[in-house]
Amino acid sequence: MSRNVLVAVVAMLVFAVVAGAVYLELAASAGAKDLVWEVSRSVSAGDLLTPDNVHQQNIPHGGDNLVYFTGTLRAGVSRAAHDMAAGTILFPNDVLDQDLALVNLSLRTPPQLAHGQTIDVYAQLGSQTVLVGRRLVVDQVNGNNCSVLVPSADEPHWINLQASNVALFAARSTGIGVPQLRAQTVQEAIAALSGGATTGLPVTLPPSPSPSPTKKP
Repeated sequence: MSRNVLVAVVAMLVFAVVAGAVYLELAASAGAKDLVWEVSRSVSAGDLLTPDNVHQQNIPHGGDNLVYFTGTLRAGVSRAAHDMAAGTILFPNDVLDQDLALVNLSLRTPPQLAHGQTIDVYAQLGSQTVLVGRRLVVDQVNGNNCSVLVPSADEPHWINLQASNVALFAARSTGIGVPQLRAQTVQEAIAALSGGATTGLPVTLPPSPSPSPTKKP
């Protein structure tokens, strides 16, 4: 057998092996399945994820770029991170999987709120206001009282705020784009909202002119 013929035979064998491996990989990928969690009944932000509203099922493999939530949903802990409709496949960002505490806040002039909405909470300290809670999930609302989910590690701080009668204000918000500013005074807030039109000093009005004395006849 000549050298050229031998090289051709070896090349054909290598091609056959590579083609066979690619074919087997494609065949295996076509039949691959991913075990995922799927929402079976619509849920709102903060709802506990239980067998009543989620279930596991096998779906065709979606590729290496898809990272599904494949962990274990902890009873009484794992919650929906946002509103989701039935048929939604869960990804890690869809699940709140940390220990949370439910605390009640007394809010000053709150916006209209409902279960599942998220709020940013501000505390007023004298003449200054500071953001103390971002994207807290609302559980229940009763007038100006609102129960929200907070990280368990922060529970003592929130109870301290409530016990101290610090004025708390809330904005309905996703928290996205809201800056974490230092404590801000009223003058600083007005200056920022007005594009810096004020000097930061309190604005005082001149005293009203005294009425001219009436000349007696």
